[in-house]
Amino acid sequence: MSVVPVNPAGQVPEPESSSGGVRRSPRRAHFGRAAVVGIWAGLLAVGFRQALGLAEAGRGRALHFLHGHPLWGWAVLPASGLAVGGLVGWMTRRFAPEAAGSGIPHLKGVLIHVRKLDWKRLIPVKFIGGVLGIGAGLSLGREGPTVQMGAAASQSLAPLLRTPEADLPQLLSAGAGAGLAAAFNAPLAGLLFVIEELHRELSSRTAAGALVAAVCATVMTQWLAGNTPSFEAHGLAALPLKALPLALVIGVLGGVGGVLFNQSLLMTQRLSLRIGRVPRWILPGIAGLAAGIIAWWLPEVLGGGQMMGEQLLAGTLSAGLTALLVLFVMKFLLTVLSYGSGAPGGIFAPMLVLGALMGAIFARAAASLFPDQAGLAQVLSVLGMVAFFVGSVRAPLTGIVLISEMTGGYDLLFPICIACLSAYLVAEALRDHPIYDALLEADLQRSGHGTGRPTPRTVYIGVQIGSAVENQPIARAGLPRGCLLVSI
Repeated sequence: MSVVPVNPAGQVPEPESSSGGVRRSPRRAHFGRAAVVGIWAGLLAVGFRQALGLAEAGRGRALHFLHGHPLWGWAVLPASGLAVGGLVGWMTRRFAPEAAGSGIPHLKGVLIHVRKLDWKRLIPVKFIGGVLGIGAGLSLGREGPTVQMGAAASQSLAPLLRTPEADLPQLLSAGAGAGLAAAFNAPLAGLLFVIEELHRELSSRTAAGALVAAVCATVMTQWLAGNTPSFEAHGLAALPLKALPLALVIGVLGGVGGVLFNQSLLMTQRLSLRIGRVPRWILPGIAGLAAGIIAWWLPEVLGGGQMMGEQLLAGTLSAGLTALLVLFVMKFLLTVLSYGSGAPGGIFAPMLVLGALMGAIFARAAASLFPDQAGLAQVLSVLGMVAFFVGSVRAPLTGIVLISEMTGGYDLLFPICIACLSAYLVAEALRDHPIYDALLEADLQRSGHGTGRPTPRTVYIGVQIGSAVENQPIARAGLPRGCLLVSI
């Protein structure tokens, strides 16, 4: 472990090399690598988006054709969902178990050195498995897989770019942020996701590297796929001052909903592990079977739900209160079932759609009591998205910037902040853990991590001015037991 003091300008000296210390490359070299990684992550994200779009379009055409033959057509999608889901489950379990789910908990484990990342296995399994599973109707999103594949893209380029070991975690984080930026066309959200959720270290090196990668990924995405984020909303009106309490209520609902969503995901994962008589690889097939049955009546809840989300934000979804409640419940249950099955796919997009539905439901209910608030359905859907996201993930800065970039609703910045704050406080008051931390902790407990001898790691630490470690003897620095200090 190397402990490095910070100079009066607030910058950490970065030694190129030192005997017994940690070798780091100059900033310009690190930023150059981040740019290359961002381009590669952007290309992967565009390819994944295009392939998934073709798969979902094919599912839509097949469903339209099958509705013309109701006598036998209703059974085709459940059967194909079972077969495709089983194939996805077998492929994931056989070749890359770490590709299951969104991949963000696994990436967090990689960054704290308790999990390994094998890009040669992960990228093809995540790409193909995600396209097949989501294309078959599983209620999962493409954003989480894009984040994990962005980090894997960084690892694939690290040897070619001659990346020092000390720079690799920051490069992996930059690739992950680039993946998120490319998925949402939101470079600032990609940067904040790295700082707030992944790396959790605010330094100019980390922030600038992540921003370089996110911008390059966004440029590639807009060049190849156009400026088309996951959810688009235009012409959102500002929330009147007298309606600001509605943002507070939406935040409370989002906090409760996010906690319920987290607990449901964890419970479903535990139940899937306790099923002894059914092979684990067939669970995505069972989820695909359920998705195929639901598709006959409610195709809107399949996949990431981008179309339904955009209709909610545009105010073009003609559904009453009862219909919205049914859509919310079915989307919630199918998302929990799909993620708990272990199929590759994320929860970013489903969370945002659930939040938008929650906001629309609240808007319909409020309009029946206060008719003068009937025109706020779109705004409350936006607030519901960010509140549900923050209630689950507990990353308020990322949520605020992501929704603002994605919808262009900068006039809603103040009510968005209110909804985020109330959602965060409610979820914390309920003592619920952020979803990605909880999923990682559950995975580590299942694998028995910590029972064996740990692998030695070299860690570079910057000691900030005014920190508790400054001017203290090493014995009082509070370092973990077993650390070996190699240089200062």
